[in-house]
Amino acid sequence: MINLGTLNFNDPIIIPSGIIPDVKKVIQDICTKYKPSAITTKTLTKNPLSPHNPPTILKFHDNCYINAIGLGNPGMTFINDLHIGCKLFISIGGKSVQEIKEVAEFAQNKADLLEINISSPNRKGYGASLANDVYKIVKDVKGSVSKPVFVKLGPWDNILEIAGKALEAGADGLTLINTLKGLLIDVESLEPILTYETGGISGKCIYPLSLRIISEVYKEYEPSIIGVGGVFSYKEVIGLMSVGAKLVGIGTAIIDKGYDIINEIRRDLDLYLNQKGLKLEDIIGKAVKR
Repeated sequence: MINLGTLNFNDPIIIPSGIIPDVKKVIQDICTKYKPSAITTKTLTKNPLSPHNPPTILKFHDNCYINAIGLGNPGMTFINDLHIGCKLFISIGGKSVQEIKEVAEFAQNKADLLEINISSPNRKGYGASLANDVYKIVKDVKGSVSKPVFVKLGPWDNILEIAGKALEAGADGLTLINTLKGLLIDVESLEPILTYETGGISGKCIYPLSLRIISEVYKEYEPSIIGVGGVFSYKEVIGLMSVGAKLVGIGTAIIDKGYDIINEIRRDLDLYLNQKGLKLEDIIGKAVKR
């Protein structure tokens, strides 16, 4: 059993933001069939946002992708009649402190946990563009909602500073990490392949980066952490938990291999724990605490 504040989870496996399409029946069916400990919505804004023009996502190496969907979403009213049997984490965003606060207030009645996205690199004025406002954003949101508030951060050089500000402002935890900003060039046209030009790199290629950042943040603050980045097997789940993550998101692996990867990882994780005689709680932070 894993405890995240007042929330309890039987296993650490969740689906992070940006993976499941904005289709209510799909979200409900995935919850029923695969039983992740939680499902995170795509980042919702006050009003609908159109995604960038295609191409918006492509595979550039084994288990590695780059995407620039640009926070395309149907707006916060999407959750009005959303009912699922899993815990629901709602990712919220906006182009201002006020908008994020409004979305948080609207979403809290449906959410088990609110996740503030101030780290997406794929839409100017949103996400990472507001990272320097993290203290005010978190302070304002925490002052107006009663649900747990996590902040999703990116793989930045100043991650310890930003994480510290989020926690000082009252964040209940952090989601680490969002994608790493990158660029791909078409060698025939000598132009960027993605319409938005840059995009977020995800998948196995960022797993060591995710490990390092979670480890550094956990050593410094020991917050509650949702670990995301490069999970394709139970081994990566164990790795992220060992450096401090309590819950672990399976994202790009679902895009690459389908939703059955959830059951495969859960089965292998249970087998590992039984063979080692360990509980999930025994692993959290084990590689950091000396």
